[in-house]
Amino acid sequence: MVAYRTATLGDAVSIAGLHVKSWQENYRGAFSDAYLDELALGEREKIWHDRLENPLSRQTVIVAEKGEDLVGFVCAFFDVDDDFGTLLDNLHVLKDVQGMGIGKRLMSLIAKEVQDREPNSGLYLWVLESNEAALRFYDRQGGKRLETVEGNDIGDKPIMKVRYHWSSMEKLIDKK
Repeated sequence: MVAYRTATLGDAVSIAGLHVKSWQENYRGAFSDAYLDELALGEREKIWHDRLENPLSRQTVIVAEKGEDLVGFVCAFFDVDDDFGTLLDNLHVLKDVQGMGIGKRLMSLIAKEVQDREPNSGLYLWVLESNEAALRFYDRQGGKRLETVEGNDIGDKPIMKVRYHWSSMEKLIDKK
């Protein structure tokens, strides 16, 4: 059984480790091996420690646990863009539990918060163009591909990234 809860500072190292493992599995070639294998973990540990020690009021981080193991997480920043709404900044699920509905449930939990906090707001995210599995996932969730742009805001090389947008939370919220 998978349980979902709000992340705490004590989760920072586990979230960083899962984040980097996901990047290593999905972004090999998009970022250098040296970055993925030697630099990313320290960078992500600092970022997650900072995010969880001093959370912004518009930030939420939810983790998914199977037993005592962290198997997924999502991070969003509410109403950060006048045109697109809430930024879904991170959604990562370990490969060995993908297909169990964890990513879909994490998106549903964020969509519910968006609807509760900012009922007229949309939701958007950026995903690497090379991450075909993620592109298929977001297509199945009803996201609209708006644009593909070059970015250099993460990693150590310029990347092509796709913006997805949901103008309504209706289809994302799990009705269970």
